[in-house]
Amino acid sequence: MIYHLDFAPQFQRNFKRLTKKNTPLRERILKRVEDIAANPEIGEHLSGNLAGKQSAHVAKHWVIIYQVIDDEGRIEFQNFDHHDQAYDM
Repeated sequence: MIYHLDFAPQFQRNFKRLTKKNTPLRERILKRVEDIAANPEIGEHLSGNLAGKQSAHVAKHWVIIYQVIDDEGRIEFQNFDHHDQAYDM
């Protein structure tokens, strides 16, 4: 299945802020987004207040939070941030 990719404002804001001067991180994030689009189940399923969402690490300390909405055929990338802040949504 081919998914439509949506990027929430928080994801876009953090992506821009954190990769402005860090091209290698930008490239790693974009590669990880491609990986998730090809196989959305590669992420870890979250629980608690983030139930229904998944996380995928980018490098050691960075995390992408996303949600797969199968019935709409889309993946919503909700947050990208340092591991310590990414789960505070």
